[in-house]
Amino acid sequence: MIKKVIKGKHVGQWKVRIQPVDKATGKRISFPVQYANSKKEAVKLERNLWAEYEDGLNFSDGKVSFAKAFQKYVDRRENTISPVTLKSWQESANDFNAYFKNTPINKVTTQLVSDYAHEYVEKNQVTVSRSSTIAKRLVHMRNFFKSIEGKVVKENPVPEGALKLFFKQSDFTVPKEWYIFSSNELDEIRKLIEKDLQHSSVMNVGSKLAILIESYTGMRIGELQALKFNNIVYEDSAWTFRINDSWSDYTNSLTGALKARPKGYSRTLLPLPKAVIDLVRQYEIKQKDFIKKHDLENPLDLVFINLHDYKAAANDQPIRQKSVNMMLKNICDKLNIQAGDKQLSMYSFRHTICTNLANTPGMSYPWAAEKMGHSLQMFMNTYVGVDPNMNEKMNKLWVS
Repeated sequence: MIKKVIKGKHVGQWKVRIQPVDKATGKRISFPVQYANSKKEAVKLERNLWAEYEDGLNFSDGKVSFAKAFQKYVDRRENTISPVTLKSWQESANDFNAYFKNTPINKVTTQLVSDYAHEYVEKNQVTVSRSSTIAKRLVHMRNFFKSIEGKVVKENPVPEGALKLFFKQSDFTVPKEWYIFSSNELDEIRKLIEKDLQHSSVMNVGSKLAILIESYTGMRIGELQALKFNNIVYEDSAWTFRINDSWSDYTNSLTGALKARPKGYSRTLLPLPKAVIDLVRQYEIKQKDFIKKHDLENPLDLVFINLHDYKAAANDQPIRQKSVNMMLKNICDKLNIQAGDKQLSMYSFRHTICTNLANTPGMSYPWAAEKMGHSLQMFMNTYVGVDPNMNEKMNKLWVS
């Protein structure tokens, strides 16, 4: 039923309500009324409500098994999330099925969720942190209950900030920090690679060139793997890449979109020196000669097609993340760049560049966030105000 409201708190809005018939009892099932701001939105909302009901996602009285309902919820999201994200959600579904078994939705309480979280940590002997697996499990569970809150359950049994409520501060572990390259270290890495590229065989160029490009752009590693020669653009008086795809080592395929962006969306990266673009163009010529000589093809136009592995190249696959990280480790060892107790991988370039952008006077944060593929909120929360040299500066200020 769709009806325009002519008086009261929701005047001017459109009231939407569905009342399906229970196949077992023959009685009408009453669902809470919802409101839309236009008739078009109301029609769409009504369709979604009926679709959810037909898929078993409107669980009326809450007596349905939580684990089974969550599995249906995951199944319905299958075509809207990446394979890697789907894998994570499915792992949550499997875990909930093992623990909650046939527990009805309306019997899942905050205490029961807390008990589950503690058992998971103890049983799997894992740590508690914002990036831990149990944190993801609770986020998945909270999102599920959020979709039926006010309809099937009065209140979400997974509170916001559940980890802090369920665990003592002493239960948490401090996440390992990412290594941030200094300006001198970035220069040394670039100079070493540029020197090596002068005498490297075409098979050994890929990983080195990937690291060089990453040191300037800080793009996600999957975006780097999916980079194509036709992504090179000259815009706003600068050479760069315009990208619209990403690679998944999990599925061994292009994802068809950038992370958390719709298909067809593209973004330009940070500017690169013309000399780096020239190196890419030179490599393109050498790569084509190599591919032709070895009776291969590169239909995806990948810059970093895996020339080290004939089978991978024949299947249009780029270099693996693991091999690029190994190459970076070798370079850092040569230059005596030591991370100490911090994490160092290709992601360190991204973390370094984002931190430097956030600490550049006069920087437009929306511009920086867009170049890095972050939401503005994520960029602000993670990088703005984070100065890697803060301790050194404060020490000098104090003793001066």
